[in-house]
Amino acid sequence: MSATSHIVMESNSANVSMIRELPLVIIGNGPVGMRTAKEIIKKSPNTSIIIYGDEQQEPYNRIKLSSWLAGDVDWESLLQPLDIPSDCNIEQRFGFKVTNIDIDKKCIYDNSDRKQPYSKLILATGSYPFEPNIPGIHQHGVYTFRNFKDANSLIARRARSHHTVVLGGGLLGIESARAMQKQNTKVTLIEHADRLLSNQLDIDAANILEKEITSLGIELITQDSVTEIFGDNDERVTGLSLRSGKHIDCDTIILSTGIRPNIELAKRSKLAYNRGITVNDSMQTSQADIYAVGECAEHRNEIYGLVAPGLEQASVAAANIANIKHLYSGSVAASRLKVIDTQVFSMGPMGNSEIQHYGKHYVYKDESKGIYRKILVHRYRLVGAIGIGQWDETVRLQTTIGNAAKFYPWQVIRFLRTGNIWPEDIGNTVSAWPARAVVCQCMSVTRGSISDCIHQGANSVQMVSDSTGASTVCGSCKPLVQELIGSNINKEPASMYRTLTSFSIVTLILSLLFYIAPNLPYATTVQNGWHWDVLWRNDLFKQISGFSVLGLFSIGLLISLRKRIRKLDKLGKFDYWRLAHICLGVLVVVTLVAHTGFRLGNGLNFVLMLGFSMMLIAGAISSGVISLEHKLSNAIATRARHLSVYIHILLFWPIPVLLAWHILKGYWY
Repeated sequence: MSATSHIVMESNSANVSMIRELPLVIIGNGPVGMRTAKEIIKKSPNTSIIIYGDEQQEPYNRIKLSSWLAGDVDWESLLQPLDIPSDCNIEQRFGFKVTNIDIDKKCIYDNSDRKQPYSKLILATGSYPFEPNIPGIHQHGVYTFRNFKDANSLIARRARSHHTVVLGGGLLGIESARAMQKQNTKVTLIEHADRLLSNQLDIDAANILEKEITSLGIELITQDSVTEIFGDNDERVTGLSLRSGKHIDCDTIILSTGIRPNIELAKRSKLAYNRGITVNDSMQTSQADIYAVGECAEHRNEIYGLVAPGLEQASVAAANIANIKHLYSGSVAASRLKVIDTQVFSMGPMGNSEIQHYGKHYVYKDESKGIYRKILVHRYRLVGAIGIGQWDETVRLQTTIGNAAKFYPWQVIRFLRTGNIWPEDIGNTVSAWPARAVVCQCMSVTRGSISDCIHQGANSVQMVSDSTGASTVCGSCKPLVQELIGSNINKEPASMYRTLTSFSIVTLILSLLFYIAPNLPYATTVQNGWHWDVLWRNDLFKQISGFSVLGLFSIGLLISLRKRIRKLDKLGKFDYWRLAHICLGVLVVVTLVAHTGFRLGNGLNFVLMLGFSMMLIAGAISSGVISLEHKLSNAIATRARHLSVYIHILLFWPIPVLLAWHILKGYWY
């Protein structure tokens, strides 16, 4: 650690006295407090800011504490410094705890009796671990796991612990149990509910997770709770008793029984509070110049115990402080956990919070792969999801649920059939996502923002992270950022793309002429040297042109098989087959003009011509998109190509039946 108690660390060499008389003060240097500072700097670079942190070390990423306890990350990866321009006027005070707020005089006091005036005050005081009322809970060997000090204590304790008991089967409890297994420590996990993650998972999903937990060698006890903790004469933990009457010998207990908002400072200062510090949609407290964000804030009777909603609140508060009107309407929090190689995901009203008769749920299972997925649809909108096992769509799912986007019946059918919401080559390719889709949920960074950053020269995850903040919190979006970096490399144009473009334009124009061009007139006098209308009046010529269309259509169908039958690979490059396919499209249109004179006909003839011409238009657009794909964004190119190809194939299916009817009708009558 580079900081010690009561040491002031500044972001530049400016003297503290240079700070304007009334700076903006942030109490709390956790992820939410630091995000607030960054957002204010971004929106108002000249603002003087003072940040208080009551811990003695530099700001760090609390989300990664369990990974650090398990030894999966090093100290450098845990740090979360405030990277700011050198000309910003910011002071960070580590190891100083704010003890009082004087609302009338607009100043605060810290534990060194220093008085600090403020222009605006942001409370990001977070939360503290809840300690249940259990006899013996304050004996030596009972730990909480909330901050760096707790993690340090557990690292030291783990080497001497023979049997550790974790109370609480939530996210942090499971992560703590896994981390304490180092040095072959025996670990027991106790949850009073009927399953792990009862607020996030249903029974089936929890059963899969519990099998994974026990396969690690962790003993699991559910539907039971601790009634007393025992100790020896030195008041050191020796065991505990359960409501079921069972006794467990242990030397270490970790409390992971929930959190409570840290509102003591607000209560002493007479700010309005309930369970948390009450705030409005601008994140203001009962005092207009004081804001609250993160786990200490209560918005519309809701307290979020996760970092991502706090980061959203930080952005809203910073915008309003910078006189940019921005309102917070709440968050749909997502939970994410990884046990061994098993991904666990939950979002929306699932688990205990799933309301019966609220929407309709759909389930996909693949027991051979250990996959369980469940979605909740309410009024044609996706409102919740559970996933056990690898699910590459979870980040996009968060965006869909958070934006209350429409959810269509064919997506339900696809989910029940494949377990995916989107087609595999679209839903799992982040470069094809809409620009507004959120890639980094923790920092609310969109695909468009990351792509813009990459186009401006960022060529590594670290450069993107430094610029946008993506992947700096939980890191789950890092593979998506890496994929975007790779997908933004200059694309090579399709082979013979100029020729392909030309034929596509010709086919498109000729096909559209059936709708906008006048019918070719019939010859009005026998004195003309050549009667062009003989092409669609004479039975012989009509049969020649008609069967020519049929033959060209059949050849085009055979050419389309080149892409789907691997054995045809030896018959030449696919690029030439594709060009031949679009050339046939031009010939088909020309032959159709000779056959009809731009007349669409009536009845089923009209339906046949409408379908045929629309199929040609969709094919021309598809070929045009392929030829110009290197000049289009990945998202636009992928969506346009798939949509046009899908419509082209969809319009094809009625054509053979209509053609057969058209031919039989001609000979029958």
